[in-house]
Amino acid sequence: MNKILILKQILAALRHDLSALQEAVKVAHESATHGESVAENKYDTRGLEAAYLAHGQAKRAGEIEASLRAYEAIPPQTLEHQCSEVEFSSLVQLKDQNDLDRWVWMGAEAGGLKFLFDNRENSIVTPKSPLGTALMGRQLGDVFELRVGENLMEYEITALY
Repeated sequence: MNKILILKQILAALRHDLSALQEAVKVAHESATHGESVAENKYDTRGLEAAYLAHGQAKRAGEIEASLRAYEAIPPQTLEHQCSEVEFSSLVQLKDQNDLDRWVWMGAEAGGLKFLFDNRENSIVTPKSPLGTALMGRQLGDVFELRVGENLMEYEITALY
């Protein structure tokens, strides 16, 4: 498994998301500062709402930029060793109790990001998430349970890179 190629896919997905969000920030900022957004009365909040939206999107863009920097800082040589347990930069195949496969990348940032690799959807999980917490330190063949809302899910680690 070439995890350097996986890292390149993650970087491409982050750059794509950042570019789209930066454009959205620009549009929201223009809307907030446009003359038509000036309040016509005390109940007119269009300008304020647009400003809140622009602020939130700018904050999210900053988070994506931080994630991008974190992934760019991963030394490629650290991706070349075979994992004996789930750690940062591990690619993990999970099989649930319904025999459905799921592929996840254990990352420090960008939890929830989806990316394509080997013609399949993969997603990033972090130790901040319940699944990420449950995965850290586990080994190939381990079976574990995870409560998701009202459901108790059972997963088996069927591949680990």
